[in-house]
Amino acid sequence: MIIVTAKITAKLGEKDNIISKTQDLIDSSRLESGCISYNLYTSTEDKNVLLMLEQWENQDALRLHMQTEHFKTFNTAIKDNLEGEVNISVYSAESIN
Repeated sequence: MIIVTAKITAKLGEKDNIISKTQDLIDSSRLESGCISYNLYTSTEDKNVLLMLEQWENQDALRLHMQTEHFKTFNTAIKDNLEGEVNISVYSAESIN
């Protein structure tokens, strides 16, 4: 399994705009083959920070996701709302039952 975290820091007053722009991304991504989960969280420590937490079956599923129109559209749509770059981390994990 591949786990992705994307820390999104909004410019002052722009967090709600970013949240509204995530709806299509989240809905469309959850329908993609290989998507296990795709969620957005807000920080309890910093009102301008959001965290996208994604789980994918494998690296190929993630790679295909990053080529989708909804992914590209989202990245373009939020660029003026961001305070700096989105901080993305990718992890490989295996289930231990």
